[in-house]
Amino acid sequence: MPTKNPRTNITHTPQVQHALEVARMHWPREDRESSLLLNLLELGAKTIEASDEFAAERRVARIREVAGKHAGLYEPGYLDELREGWSE
Repeated sequence: MPTKNPRTNITHTPQVQHALEVARMHWPREDRESSLLLNLLELGAKTIEASDEFAAERRVARIREVAGKHAGLYEPGYLDELREGWSE
């Protein structure tokens, strides 16, 4: 089918064959391997995006958890006093 989009060839290695077999079980009405591969790619991308968002949420939660725990550790003006001895 003509297209202006780039094309990618995939060799049916054992890993690809296994993925296609799993996809056929998950999407039994799909009869074309190209459709199965597109479904796998879309689901894989969504899964990775979701896990990345979850990881980001965990990082933010951890930052909020520790934020302010060390407030008051140094006296006011501590950094100014420390910097007085530094050359410009």
